[in-house]
Amino acid sequence: MKTINSPFALGLVLALFVPLGQAEKLPIETFFKNPEFSRMRLSPDGKWLAAIAPREGKNNLLTIRLSDRKLFGCTAEDENEVFSFTWISNERLIFQMKDRNNFPNGGLYAVDRGGSRRKVLKTSFKANRELGGRTFKAVELFDPLTDEGDDIFVEIREGGGRFREERAFYGNIVRLNTFTGKEKRVAYNRGDILQFIADRDKVVRIGMVQHDLIRSIIHRRDAKSDWEEIYSADFRTSMVPLGFGTKPDILYVAALNGDKRALFQYDLKARKLGRMIFAHPVYDVPAGPPIVSDKTGKVLGVRYEAERPQVYWFDKDYKNYQAIIDNALPGMANDIKNWSKKEDRILFHSHSEKTIGSYYLLDISDKKKPKMEKLLDLAEWVDPAKMSPMKSIQYTARDGLVIHGFLTTPNGSDGKNLPLIVHPHGGPTARDYWGWNADVQFLANRGYAVFQPNFRGSTGYGNKLLTAGYREWGGAMQDDITDGVKHLIAEGIADAKRVGIYGASYGGYATMAGLCFTPELYRCGVNYVGVTDIDLILKEYPLPKKINDAIDAVMIADRSSDKDWIKSRSIQYNIDKVRAPVLMAYGMKDWRVPPKHGRILKRALDRNNISNKLIIKANEGHGYRNEDNVFEFFREVDAFLGQHMK
Repeated sequence: MKTINSPFALGLVLALFVPLGQAEKLPIETFFKNPEFSRMRLSPDGKWLAAIAPREGKNNLLTIRLSDRKLFGCTAEDENEVFSFTWISNERLIFQMKDRNNFPNGGLYAVDRGGSRRKVLKTSFKANRELGGRTFKAVELFDPLTDEGDDIFVEIREGGGRFREERAFYGNIVRLNTFTGKEKRVAYNRGDILQFIADRDKVVRIGMVQHDLIRSIIHRRDAKSDWEEIYSADFRTSMVPLGFGTKPDILYVAALNGDKRALFQYDLKARKLGRMIFAHPVYDVPAGPPIVSDKTGKVLGVRYEAERPQVYWFDKDYKNYQAIIDNALPGMANDIKNWSKKEDRILFHSHSEKTIGSYYLLDISDKKKPKMEKLLDLAEWVDPAKMSPMKSIQYTARDGLVIHGFLTTPNGSDGKNLPLIVHPHGGPTARDYWGWNADVQFLANRGYAVFQPNFRGSTGYGNKLLTAGYREWGGAMQDDITDGVKHLIAEGIADAKRVGIYGASYGGYATMAGLCFTPELYRCGVNYVGVTDIDLILKEYPLPKKINDAIDAVMIADRSSDKDWIKSRSIQYNIDKVRAPVLMAYGMKDWRVPPKHGRILKRALDRNNISNKLIIKANEGHGYRNEDNVFEFFREVDAFLGQHMK
């Protein structure tokens, strides 16, 4: 046998043992390391930036003076973490902390941009003898009142220490001083108002109410007037109040325009739907309130959720600014985040499916010569050239319904006969988008194609698709996932002998439903904080009882009359059909899907001698946040899939 001693020849021989097109296997940290900065925002005068950034492993608030790029630390938290913030003046910010359960309600605080004059405004818990033990307070910003100086509007919801208590869902609106902490109530909740909306003069004039299946909008002429109901309808077809523009008697709402939701004006005096402002033939609009200028009060545009989040600009100047940005950064999603009050500086985030992206500043003080400047990369260790392409796909379900979804194929692959990981989203009243997804990029880097179906019950594609998912847990919703897998196999993209499934929350339920109801399809499954017992989630999921039971009966099942159905669709009663190994992960502090779902499932798997592993982290909630736990979990996923997807 001839000896090979040429370095080139040796490289050629080694290459024979590496699959064609397989990308470099990147460290898990590449995908799941926290970005350097997040949630960056421009100050009202456009001279400062604020952002959340890790400091010794905990997210803290910092500011950046744009004139010299000097950083100022506003917080130094070493236990809890900063979750969100808002500028309320050029000098002062408020921020919200995560609580001890890693839930974004750890209290509300204020601080100057340089870190001085910090004030605790509201904490989550306080002693209360009358209520017994501690009182739980959920505090959320309602309006920053940037024209008012030191005050903000906040919504305060209060309970006796149990978040599932009904009173914890109906808050009052309070005017709060960020220096003294003194408060004055401006809108009292009569006990059934789920949402308040203020007009441009900061008067709370709209409320949204729901009783059983009926959703109502209530209105008052001014702060001293009584509430009057102006509209009501079944929640499945009702319009949704969004906000005000410059005209005090015109409310912007999302209402059905055929099958899709569109942006309309609603005449509060006439109490009737007015003209339609914007609609899309394929997608629901809008995604949130209209974008209103702080400078003029004029409605500038409307956000909507296509395959990627987009903005339709009514204002010709902003339409031009968006075009300048998009032309400079083609192929990217370029989201305008905020702008200075004079509207002479615009902060935007540029990103794609291959990168978490970067923040840029567009200076338009001279409209004839706009200047664009890159501020920083959020994760410079992510190399887009090594990431995998994501594309939108469509297929037809067995009953003729068109299903949208996304397919990511490994970087460098030919897109044929690939091992496939099905990745159903949570919710289920949610959806997937084109864009950066760390889980998806990690899986693709390991050589798997990743399929994300927006099955029936998903939002954004019209009322028919949404309501077609009602009462279809483990039924037609699961069939849509199955039909998508079969479509990819028929197209020659997926290898029928190498298909796995991995999902979180409802996606965890869909993972187990796939293993139970189509066991021939999957080699293995990863259930991440997933629902397993439908009766348990109906019993314990935190919503006000006034609406919880009625909505659940329509969307999922009725605990009283559908006991047999619930049992037939719950995972623990169908374990005898499972053939594939299962990896599970839960958090002890998860109030949405408590770890008992995982323990119930493990006992059932053990009884049926199904290979499984259950991970429970004491310091985690609904999805892992601690970096070390995240890294450990995905190392487990990597090894698990590597073993069972061969």
